[in-house]
Amino acid sequence: MAQECSSVKVSYCNTLSKNASCHGINQNGSNTIPEQEIDKQNTNITQRQIVDTLLLLENNLLNEFTEGVLNIVNLCLNDSQLNDLPSSLSMLRNLTQLTLEKNEFTHLPNVVCELRNLRKLNASRNQIKHVPNKLENLLNLEILDLRMNRLTDLPNSCAKLNKVEFCYLDSNRFKRIPNCIAKGMKNLKHFTFCQNLCPELNIYPKSINVIQFYAERNGNCPSFPKWILSSKYKKLEVVSLNKTRFKNFNLPKRSFISYVRRLSMNQCYLHHKEMERIIAGMMNLEDLMIGNENLGTTIENKKINLKNYFCTIPIATKKRPSSLEELHICNTGLVVVPKIINKFTNLSYVNISSNSLYSLPEEICTLKNLSKLIADQNNLVKLPENIGELSSLRQLKVCHNRLHKLPNSMELLHELEYLDLYNNNFEALPEVIWRLNSLIGLDIEQNYISTEYLLLTRSMRETLRAHWCNFFDCKTTNGPKLKPPPNPEHSSSSSSIDQSLSSLSNTSGGNLSEEEQHLEFLSQEVYNNLIDEHWDTSENSADEFDPNEHKEPKRVSYPPFTFYKPFQRVYCPADFHPSRVRTRIAEMLKKGTLIWQTSYEEGQFEDP
Repeated sequence: MAQECSSVKVSYCNTLSKNASCHGINQNGSNTIPEQEIDKQNTNITQRQIVDTLLLLENNLLNEFTEGVLNIVNLCLNDSQLNDLPSSLSMLRNLTQLTLEKNEFTHLPNVVCELRNLRKLNASRNQIKHVPNKLENLLNLEILDLRMNRLTDLPNSCAKLNKVEFCYLDSNRFKRIPNCIAKGMKNLKHFTFCQNLCPELNIYPKSINVIQFYAERNGNCPSFPKWILSSKYKKLEVVSLNKTRFKNFNLPKRSFISYVRRLSMNQCYLHHKEMERIIAGMMNLEDLMIGNENLGTTIENKKINLKNYFCTIPIATKKRPSSLEELHICNTGLVVVPKIINKFTNLSYVNISSNSLYSLPEEICTLKNLSKLIADQNNLVKLPENIGELSSLRQLKVCHNRLHKLPNSMELLHELEYLDLYNNNFEALPEVIWRLNSLIGLDIEQNYISTEYLLLTRSMRETLRAHWCNFFDCKTTNGPKLKPPPNPEHSSSSSSIDQSLSSLSNTSGGNLSEEEQHLEFLSQEVYNNLIDEHWDTSENSADEFDPNEHKEPKRVSYPPFTFYKPFQRVYCPADFHPSRVRTRIAEMLKKGTLIWQTSYEEGQFEDP
């Protein structure tokens, strides 16, 4: 059967490598790219039989599989514990794809350089330190994958590989972009150079056909790759430098033109001026991602983990603002959205979540193409009054803010499908929500209202969370927030606390939250004893009424250039006053750390 095959494909992968190694490389170089089918027939020749046949050929011995082996076009030897290859491999003259991924090679075998028809070579996930100079013989090579090895350089002779379109050199030990790329590889289109040892990236590739350049997680590099700003590279569309820091920028002083369409520089330790100069001449820039990972919602985490830091969106100097369609600037300490946002008329997606915004400018309402606005985890106390002018808005995510009402103009958002108001300060369901005819997803949990009997909002909540779960963290906490308990000092009768509990029970539909149930630790008798105590209420009392004493303070966000440090509080003499005895007793009773006893004397817990 094998002797009748003119074209044979042999792929050997174990369970792991079938999923990870035998598929292809995507545009960012993190996986493998789709392979083109070269052959039309398969055979049952196994990997073991191939190796045995090659060894027999090397000893001038033949068997029934010989002709089938000699006609192999795709040889996959993944995860085979190989550290060398037999010289007889050179007899596979029709071989076009060779995969040696996840073996034990410390050098690329010389015999590989004899496979002159090879179009794809994958030797990733080995321990390769050297590549032979004769690799230049592979003049038909189109894909070179040497990721996850120990390479420090490539031979200059590789500059002759002018048919290479995909070159993957991630996770090696390079300290600079190899000279062979600066001097040759004239048809290089997709180049990934991630996770190397703080390499020099400002090496201009010879190829002017570069389309994508990925250089992520490279540590503290000597200088910024200015070549991405050169008008010479007219086909360059995608640049990703995430988590790569630069000691020196040396950006062009004169105006320049760059053709980059998608720029991603998340967590690059950038500041306002640097970012503005980088994007100033990007005439065709459509997608800008300059945020940080969201490592927490508290202000402490925001301050400690900031990488890129912007007080405002750095877009003031960009030429041709109408080109920008998507803007991602999350968790950067942003305190203001500039009014010039109205010049970016084609923005369709804006993500400004996890910042320190208290409001959004009315100018943002002029963006007629805006369909997604993500502004969760800020300090927003209101939305723009004219937000109804965003006629294309389909998704509005403003959870984890301080909103307590919605503008009436929202009823004009006829295209709005998803509205996320989770964890705000609403005390009633906004009436404008019922006038949003296209709404299919709504989350208004964790406000000061209960949705227990609002079946419509409950189904909308599940729809919205199912929609968000692919992009954002899913929320699990339901129910209303707990309002601050009433001050017992101002209760008009012994039943005031019972009335408060009854009110809470009615609000939540009879189902108390854990915090509300915590009040049940105090028995009715203890409440009555507290109320019946003859506390000093005279005008000459040393204690003065504090209406905020029993309220749980919220965390306060600080603007980035505040005079005081984020965790420093302004000196206040009242901070050093001890809390009142009766306050401490009430707290102990609530927590169950103190049990009320009838033997306690009247006035025993009065302040001196």
